Amino acid sequence: MRELWDAATPIAPAFAAPGGPEVLFGAFRPAALARVARFGDGLLCAAPPSWAGDLFRTVERDWAERSRPGRPRFVGQVNVALGPEEVAAAAHAAMGAYYGFTGAADRMLAGLLTRPDEVRDAVSAYADLGADEVVLCCWATDVTQVDRMAGLVH
Repeated sequence: MRELWDAATPIAPAFAAPGGPEVLFGAFRPAALARVARFGDGLLCAAPPSWAGDLFRTVERDWAERSRPGRPRFVGQVNVALGPEEVAAAAHAAMGAYYGFTGAADRMLAGLLTRPDEVRDAVSAYADLGADEVVLCCWATDVTQVDRMAGLVH
């Protein structure tokens, strides 16, 4: 991507940051995690915090082995669906369909958080692991999710 962005032919408007946008990789396996240090700026970690620590440390090790300056950027993704039981059930079904092709949908579904205290705990755990940012990925389709998530920070 960087070679394409650096090509003499401009693509769309100029980038806001020199060198183009930040490149984050989502990965779980060692070979894929190594690509973060080879080609990327950081890791987008959609795994529960209980798995994320090992992933973060692997990326840091690979980063150091490649003598990359600074540190990789770590973004945690917390999968959420807040509200009544039917909201959680619909989100669970949607998430299961999305991850079905992986053969590990059950592992991903275990990370769907449906209570505010679970979300707060996950965000705190990511912070403790060194995440630079945490994204709440909403799997529910009802419009009340924005207000429910906003209520988490008050």
